[in-house]
Amino acid sequence: MTVIARLYVIRHGETEWNRARIIQGQADSQLNDLGETQAAMTGEALKAIHFDKAFTSDLSRASKTAEMILQHHADVVLVKDQALRERFMGKLQGTKGPANPSEPSLESGEAMLERSAGWYNREIVPYISSLADNPDGRCRNILVTSHGWLISSFFKSMIATGVLECTDDLLRASPKIPNASLSVVEYSTIGSGSEQKIGSTVVQYGNASHLTGTQILRDNADMDALQS
Repeated sequence: MTVIARLYVIRHGETEWNRARIIQGQADSQLNDLGETQAAMTGEALKAIHFDKAFTSDLSRASKTAEMILQHHADVVLVKDQALRERFMGKLQGTKGPANPSEPSLESGEAMLERSAGWYNREIVPYISSLADNPDGRCRNILVTSHGWLISSFFKSMIATGVLECTDDLLRASPKIPNASLSVVEYSTIGSGSEQKIGSTVVQYGNASHLTGTQILRDNADMDALQS
């Protein structure tokens, strides 16, 4: 088994709306001072990683987080993509929960999953396949910054459908994705020739250990508002 790539998926740092438990959705809130500190700490934790590709939601809180991480990787081009945005919360954006989960202006969970999976199949799957077909012995690293609900929904769906492998213990250890937390997928080639397969294994999920000493929010106002 040879590791050919790792996908580093990071939730944006904290915003004032996170702290005040205001529903954000796709409203373009900014990182607060703590959020910028978290992004800087994440960048410091990852500075020894050589990133080959970088993607981010185009919303400011995610793109600023990515930009601060990439201060240690000046040669990496950051690609902004609307498909990595948080779930659109419609008329609920800017309000506080509890909220009506049947609000007609909400983006459906299925639609959010469809666009995140579409992005993955468009940007990640072909790249990983190309590495498996033309191995050179070097592990490639991909940075992605996005949002809590999209990240957790994406991972849980991909695990449930068998696209990604993950232990139950790892998922239970972090039931929600904290701000600036790290989730990592490791891609490996298994076997050779016509028998070769690509294994995709979640090796970290919602890991915030690099943020030791900071105050970490472990809830998500958008998700909690519809579940109250």
